[in-house]
Amino acid sequence: MLTNRRTIIAGSLATTAATVFPRGAWAKEELKLHSFVPPTHIIWARVLTPWSQEVAKLSKGELTVRLFPSMQLGGKPPELYRQTQQGITDATFTLPGYTSADFPMMALTELPGTATSADDGTKKLWANFDKYLARDYKGTKVLMLWNSDTASIMSKSKPVRRLEDFKGMKIRTPSAAQSSQLEALGAIPIDMPVTQIYNSLDRGVIDASMIPMSAALDFKLIEVAKYFTVDAPLGRSPFLVAMNLNRYQKLPANLKKVIDDTTGLKLSLKGAAEYDAQSQAGIEAAKKDRELITLSAQERQRWMEAFKPMIRRKMEEGEKAGLPARGLVDAYGLLG
Repeated sequence: MLTNRRTIIAGSLATTAATVFPRGAWAKEELKLHSFVPPTHIIWARVLTPWSQEVAKLSKGELTVRLFPSMQLGGKPPELYRQTQQGITDATFTLPGYTSADFPMMALTELPGTATSADDGTKKLWANFDKYLARDYKGTKVLMLWNSDTASIMSKSKPVRRLEDFKGMKIRTPSAAQSSQLEALGAIPIDMPVTQIYNSLDRGVIDASMIPMSAALDFKLIEVAKYFTVDAPLGRSPFLVAMNLNRYQKLPANLKKVIDDTTGLKLSLKGAAEYDAQSQAGIEAAKKDRELITLSAQERQRWMEAFKPMIRRKMEEGEKAGLPARGLVDAYGLLG
């Protein structure tokens, strides 16, 4: 075999490069995380931004998470999860409720009476994840899954004090699952992304919105709503950060470990804590020049009784579709 000077030099350079630059030093990975929320949103600013910084630090710069708020990569909020599922984006922060049909088991966690706070609800989501909820997330890896704080009814002209006040009111709902709750109370649900609530409430397109108090600050809803029914026994929305499963599986083992070590229940509870704290901040802000309405124990019970036929129907529909709906409803104790 003939060996010339060029071959020797090339071989020497390759050896030197392998020594000085070990594998992975130049093969950096970047993940694009897309969402509808603005960059000032509490989860974006206080949870996901610090998480992206932690990922960069732990991976020693080998893995970067680039954050794209406000639909900067295109599309509409209800399309976010499918963008990630199809590999158009690497990851997404969204609500399963925006495409409820894709999440039939998750929809049951939005029923009334599932939790007392975002923290309580988040722990229950993860406690039931492997047995009941994981089936809804084919093609993705769940990085965060957490509950919102308790939903409230925010209205501009007509306060909601009693069950009868709902009759005929057009109320924004975040999901099909929560639309059923409003129908059970006598209202007319209007499906609508959170980004449309402000203008719709201001212009009278809707009479009220069903949404947690944490959103009152994030989306400036205190400016347009005058009445806030804050302790209603309503369901709560789950929130999600998911990553394309193939993209995750193609990462080197050390970078998978970084993802695994920094996500899951631990990161989800941070999101829940921010929502619970923001909920209280929203209540305090609304108190200044808006009316906060609380329900009596008797009135709360009237609402819960109105919900029971709907809860039973949703459970039975799930069972007919071949889902373990009864098991999940029983795990939450919704009819017991």
